[in-house]
Amino acid sequence: MRPDRRIALATLALLGLLLLIAARGVAGEPYLNIGENSGGISNLKAVGVGDIITVFIVESATAQATAKTDANSKTEITGGPGLGILNQISQWGLTSENKFKGNGKSSRTGDLTAQISTRIVEELPNGNLRLEGERMVDINGEQQIITLTGIIRPEDLRADNSILSSLIADARISYSGDGPVADAHSPGILSRVVNFLF
Repeated sequence: MRPDRRIALATLALLGLLLLIAARGVAGEPYLNIGENSGGISNLKAVGVGDIITVFIVESATAQATAKTDANSKTEITGGPGLGILNQISQWGLTSENKFKGNGKSSRTGDLTAQISTRIVEELPNGNLRLEGERMVDINGEQQIITLTGIIRPEDLRADNSILSSLIADARISYSGDGPVADAHSPGILSRVVNFLF
């Protein structure tokens, strides 16, 4: 086969492929869509109930509260001298003064960075997706549990089916621990009784 004929055939094949891709785009179908149970690459994001979404939890919270009280009251009463039968009573006076000052300050800072795989448990009527997930890690008898629930928009998902926790609406993120380390951070029974009484 002559070289110019091969070039012409290759050009026609390339044009045919481009027309096929353009037709799929006009029809609203993805250019590349390798279906289920087939190897290779897929351009489909997780959008169905049961699909797995990876959430990168990056949360930071700071709270501060300040209270100041300054109260001052003064009372003065005077009387006398008495008249008539009471003329023996000399002039008298009574002064009372109360002062109170109080200051209080409270601050709390918390940071949480983690990664958790969640599952789509519901597709809402507007297309948003409800997520739920739990992760438990047990290290030497110390259990650490992360739970997460919330609602996401499918368009916020990355190509690898992951999302930042800051993009989750109605997010409920819980991090708790149980074991020797967690017990060491909790006050003992005697301390709790004393704090309750006083």
